[in-house]
Amino acid sequence: MRELTEQQKQYFGSVSTLCWAWKVSRKDGVVLGFTDHDLELELEGLNYEARSGFDGGAARQEAGFSINTARIDSVFNSDQITEEDLRAGLYDGAKVDLYRVNWQNVSSALHIAHWRFGETRMGDNHFEVEMIGRTAQLDRTTGRVFSGYCDAEFGDIRCGLNVEDFPEGTVCQRTYAACEGFANKLNFRGFPYLLGDDALTRGPQEGELLDGGSRYK
Repeated sequence: MRELTEQQKQYFGSVSTLCWAWKVSRKDGVVLGFTDHDLELELEGLNYEARSGFDGGAARQEAGFSINTARIDSVFNSDQITEEDLRAGLYDGAKVDLYRVNWQNVSSALHIAHWRFGETRMGDNHFEVEMIGRTAQLDRTTGRVFSGYCDAEFGDIRCGLNVEDFPEGTVCQRTYAACEGFANKLNFRGFPYLLGDDALTRGPQEGELLDGGSRYK
């Protein structure tokens, strides 16, 4: 639980004067401010647009290294964020800082959370953005994953096949056997001889050569 100083406790003494403020910083240097208060606010020289339609919901902050995420819902009633800009990727990876503000005295706004724009879903005059916290970045896969399945996409440059050469609806199972069936085993991007849990429980088979050599000859 967040501990407040005595000064902050006095600052947040009345819930009737509190509001939320969102600061959105795009990668191209554009910085925008939004608040759910009915009047525009100014924090540290940045104007926060009033009644912008932003609604922070399903926010979840956890201690330690637990993943923290949130969701922001908004309607396109602000001229600052448009559907065209979202679809053009101008907000991909944008930073979002959330503040709790006493609108009667904005000098001691409390920083609540820091996120980045994640997946964006758009509907009729409405969009929903998943907010990704700092600890969520530790959960990303970096580099290749050692797996018995191919990690290439069917038909991409690593796969090497042309999907137009196959009947419509053809699906690759991403196994070594599937690659053999496509006569493409040299481009298999998995590890077909990777030992799994079954190797720990598998016993010797009758007639099997047990000379300590490779089991794949």
